[in-house]
Amino acid sequence: MRRVDFDFDPRAVPRDWYRGDAHLTTFWNALSLLFPEGERFFVESVRRFRDGIDDPSQRAAIDGFIGQEAMHGRAHRAFNDMVRQRHAAASADAEAELRLLLASARRTLSPKAQLAVTCALEHFTAILAEQLLQRDDHRDSGHPSVQPLWTWHALEESEHKAVAYDVYKSVGGTYPLRVAIMLLTTAIFFGEVGRVHVRFLRADGELGNVRGWLRAMNYFWLRPGLFRKLAPAYLDYFRPGFHPGDRDTTSLLATWRERLFGQEGELRDRLQEGAAA
Repeated sequence: MRRVDFDFDPRAVPRDWYRGDAHLTTFWNALSLLFPEGERFFVESVRRFRDGIDDPSQRAAIDGFIGQEAMHGRAHRAFNDMVRQRHAAASADAEAELRLLLASARRTLSPKAQLAVTCALEHFTAILAEQLLQRDDHRDSGHPSVQPLWTWHALEESEHKAVAYDVYKSVGGTYPLRVAIMLLTTAIFFGEVGRVHVRFLRADGELGNVRGWLRAMNYFWLRPGLFRKLAPAYLDYFRPGFHPGDRDTTSLLATWRERLFGQEGELRDRLQEGAAA
């Protein structure tokens, strides 16, 4: 497991760190704010089934997944501490709302349905991660002070993209439940990200900036259309025979492992002592 050290100085990170644009930046800030609690939920849902898995290699993959998700939560908490200094009230309200939502999911959904939620959200993160690793223009739109966090996270999300899904299949998860939960999760996910996005824009005095909204909509859905270009990969999840490994990212991941953690890797000096590259 890689233990990577991240520290964010608010003085070194521009407020609008993605393309110098408040509306685009606050989307990624909103996403980051949801990661720590969301990843804790992922770990719980997968760990619950670990002892019932007989295959040693699959159990090892689960352990790796748990370790990586724990590190992601830690890294994004450091990033979110910076965001929180700029949006204290908005961040606190959003985090409290998310904790209530996840507590409700834990009470009302069966363990297998909670695992299906994790599969759905892992698919979101996997396709977002693949796009980030593939597109130089996307990565380079982020300020150099935050690029390492998002690139490292994208690499590891791509590495473990099939773990939760494989556990779901191993414990008898069904296609109808998987699809139903994906539809529900999609609506809730975008609703939550949207609410946090609006809170941050209001705090920045940008909520009424119509041009900013139009510019963001154009960027996400038209040119270059990041979200539009993700639609085929998202819809592939609804195919009965779907598996995350159907999207072969082997070469892409090998390139980025070397680029980040090879002998001259960009993040090699951030690896904590004893951490595997």
